Amino acid sequence: MIVLVLVLSVLLGSAMAYYFSHIKHLARLLLTFSGAFLLTATVLEIFPIIYDTHDPTIGLFILLGVLLQIILEAITKGAEHGHFHYHKDDSFPISIFIGLIIHAFIEGTPLHEDANNHLLYTVAIHKIPVAIVLMGFIMKLTQNRLYQGLFILIFAFASPVGYWFGHLLTSDITLYVLAIVSGIFLHISTVIIFESSDHHNLKLKKFIALILGFAIAYLTVGHHH
Repeated sequence: MIVLVLVLSVLLGSAMAYYFSHIKHLARLLLTFSGAFLLTATVLEIFPIIYDTHDPTIGLFILLGVLLQIILEAITKGAEHGHFHYHKDDSFPISIFIGLIIHAFIEGTPLHEDANNHLLYTVAIHKIPVAIVLMGFIMKLTQNRLYQGLFILIFAFASPVGYWFGHLLTSDITLYVLAIVSGIFLHISTVIIFESSDHHNLKLKKFIALILGFAIAYLTVGHHH
């Protein structure tokens, strides 16, 4: 079930990019929604879990996650929060793709300890706009559907591989990984939210997307705390 949700979220995002590539503002609104959802889930769901251990070092791992995401963004060029800069005659930037694979793998690692699947839904919702951006970029670079499908499938299975790898880790190590993931989410979500306000002007549609992201995440993920 976990693997299916992770793969389907990427396929859904890819399909949206394929069929709605001309509606750029739709992807931006979805990205804003996912950023709000991600931040709410991190604060209301993940933080209480990791701080419930009363481990005084847990905050350091959250900060480590923030630093790790900054390093990953040097590789991915910010694809996790909707930034992909490219030129028509570019070759496929394999480093960006590898960075996204590493990011997705890390996200999947703590999912085997996710008893209520709240983290799963958070990761899945985050993956949809990332897949839209990635698929949009791949479509610009090649019209070969076999190559398009191959790259998307590799990306789709990165988190499931992380999930399977997570079974090899002890619960204590998984908790630290979860803290790192929360730092990654914290960084990505705040960047998305800050970037959603164009030149500090508040746009009604994006603001509504933010409120919906906060509200739905609260009701579905963080409401039990």
